[in-house]
This record gives sequence, C-alpha cells and structure tokens, in this order.
Amino acid sequence: MIRALLLAIGLARTAAADTVVLRAWTIGPEDAAVTRASNLEAAALALNARLMAEGSETRVQVDTRFESDSWEAHRRRVLLGFESGKVADIVQSAHVDIAPWSDAGYLLPLDDRLAAHSPFEAVHPSLWPAVRYRGRIWGVPQDTEARPLYYHKGLLAAVGWSEAEIEALPERIRRGEFTWDDLLRTGKEAVAKGVVREGYAYWHRPVNGADFYHTYYAFGGELQDDASGRLVLSRDATLAMYGLLERAVREGVTKPDLIGTSRREWHRAVTDGRVLFASAGTWTWAQWATEYVDDRGGADYLWKTWGFALHPAARAGERPTTLSQPQAYMVWKDSAHAELAVRLLAFATVPELDARHALGSAHLAVLTPTPERPDYRDDPFASAVTYMLDYTTFQPLHSRFGQFTETFFRGLASVESGQFSAEEATEIVADELRRTLDDDVIIR
Repeated sequence: MIRALLLAIGLARTAAADTVVLRAWTIGPEDAAVTRASNLEAAALALNARLMAEGSETRVQVDTRFESDSWEAHRRRVLLGFESGKVADIVQSAHVDIAPWSDAGYLLPLDDRLAAHSPFEAVHPSLWPAVRYRGRIWGVPQDTEARPLYYHKGLLAAVGWSEAEIEALPERIRRGEFTWDDLLRTGKEAVAKGVVREGYAYWHRPVNGADFYHTYYAFGGELQDDASGRLVLSRDATLAMYGLLERAVREGVTKPDLIGTSRREWHRAVTDGRVLFASAGTWTWAQWATEYVDDRGGADYLWKTWGFALHPAARAGERPTTLSQPQAYMVWKDSAHAELAVRLLAFATVPELDARHALGSAHLAVLTPTPERPDYRDDPFASAVTYMLDYTTFQPLHSRFGQFTETFFRGLASVESGQFSAEEATEIVADELRRTLDDDVIIR
C-alpha cells in the first residue's frame, strides 16, 4: 500500500514537471558505437536527478537517433535538417564537419557556455584544437581513436617469421626500423610463397576517407598552412604516396580494384584470414569482435590471430604515423533549449560514460582521468593502443577540405586502377585543386 502510494506520488511529480525533449542525432556507423546515443540517455537520468535536487520542475527527455549506415548519408540528413530547420538539438559528427557547418551558420559557438560546467575541464587538452575553428569552440569532444596497421600473425608465420619476430613488429615500426618498403617486400614474399592471393597482401580502406592521410604525412606532406589557414597540397609527398600505391599494385601486394569493394566484403576477407596487412581503425577491433568473428571467440580470437602497430615510416629511422578523427557533439544554433543541451553534454562528459563508450567500441578516452579507471587500465586493447596518440595526426579544419579530399582520392584511385601513372595523377590533382579551390589552396 505504501509502495503504491509512493509510486503514485512519483508519477504525479513527473506529470507536474515541465518536460523538455532534446533530440540528438548520432552515428556509428559501426553498431558497437551505439553508446554515442545511449550515453546521452544515461546523462539525462543524471541531469534529471540534479534538477530534482535543485528543486526545479524541469525534466529532460532525450530522443536519440543512432544511424549505422554511411557517413555520406548521415551528413546529407544533417544538412537537410539544418537547411529545413528540422534538425536535432545535438548532432554528433566528425570534427572536420565543424568548419563547413559553422561557416554556414548552423552551429552554436560554445566558448562562453563551457566555462560554466566543470566536467569539460577534464577533456584532454590536445583535443580542444580539433573542435576550435576561427578562434571559437564549436563542439564537445566525444571520442577519439587511432588508425593502426593490423597484421595476421598466422600468415606472417607462414611467410617464415618466427614468433619472436612477429611479436617484435610493433616496436620495430615504432622505432622506424620496419618501413613501408619493408611492408611491400614482405607482402610480395607472401604472394610469391602462396601464403595469400595476388593483391591480398596489403589492403587499405576501399572508399574515400581520412585513413590515407597518415601515409601522406609520413612522406612529409602538409594539409594546412599554419599562418594563413589555407589548404596545402605537397606535390612531392603526393607523388611519393601515389608511387607507393602504384608499386603495391604493380608488385601484386594490393589488388587494382580494391577501391569500390563493399565494406562487408572488405571486413569479411580480412577477418577470414585472406589478407596479410590491413589499415583500419581502433574501433574496427570491436566491430570485428561483435560482427565478424563473434562465432569464433570474439576478442579472444582476435588476440590470438591479429597484431596491431602504427603505420610505418616512409624511410628508415623516421617517424611512424597514425591519424585520429575525433568525434564531437555539436549544438544547433537555433535550438530552443541550447542551455539544457550544453548541460546535458556536461553530464555525458564524465569518466564513467567515457570509459563505457571507449571500451565498448574500441575508441580512446577523451578525459584525462579515464585511463586511470580500473576498467580502462584492465582492458588489454585500450591500454595497448593508447600510446598511438603520441604519434597521431589530424585532418585540417577548413570548409573546403571536402572538395580537396574528393580530388585527392580520385587521383589515388586513378593510380591504383592503372588509369594514370603516379606522376600524371599528381599533376592532374594539383591542377584541379588550383582551378577549383583557387586562393583556398597552396600547391607546394
């Protein structure tokens, strides 16, 4: 009887409260990253408890939308929402989207609002530049990651590597002792010995994206001029990178039609043990464990089968690379509940939820206290890849970088398909960028 009475009182209080619905649009696209949405729901519970303690009649309800299709589709939906005025209060997307969306007037600058909420002080200082554009902060870092080079231990053993040599590979790459030339040489040997099919020794991503730029950086490339903020194409680095991929195809290490392979076919070939080296993300580890090898033991199977390292240096003794693309929560400029949206993000930016997302999706923590949590320290993958942030790089924040990367990728694809040589593609890309981006690009 008393329990029923208390329940009735609770329901009456809830009904009497002023409920504000905050909409949030999020994306994985991998299913393991669903915590980008569910963490906001958990944050709403904590925020409502605080509001109740403060005596406020306001309550927050979060209406989350989590997408697992392509980034292109997500960005189209968000842009259509912005343009129509029918968009979420909170949008999660890659940090590079800040430049075009803020330039178009769609985002709320957050500088003045962040200072009022102490949880934001725990964000790793290195991540704030990723969401700062034209002197303003436009997003709250949600996660970060790195892009490792994965290698199949059993296939390396079949090439003739000893167990000690296989286990030493990450450190050899870190010290600059195992370069891209060594990778191609190993891949060519694997094909010659019949360990893998021709073209299956090294696979990069099959579609346009950020992952190619860690190799461009390894060859000395620049993407943005510090003084002017203009985009940069380094002709020598472009030629060197295109030349590397041209050689990989010519020597049978990479197949000429890799670009255009479906994502599912790509992941299936790699996780079935048909590919020796593969470039992917830290989050791919969780994706493989839950979507591709769950019937073979999940993460335990991956630990026995695959190793991971930085991407090699261009030349012996030089620095290896990786690349991070931090995700961010952004607030729509015309949200009727912007203050509550920012406060909700503060309750989502706490070590418990940071760790829940990082460990569940194989991303890296964005808060400085999170790596000291026992659950994070005890996770073998998270603790093993965190060092990669010391070698990471970022894409530039520029409203026209999307055009830049489309042109750069078309040049890369034309080289691998044999349509143009590395030299021809480099000059075509340079000419097209000069013509289409004009004063927004520097060709060096």
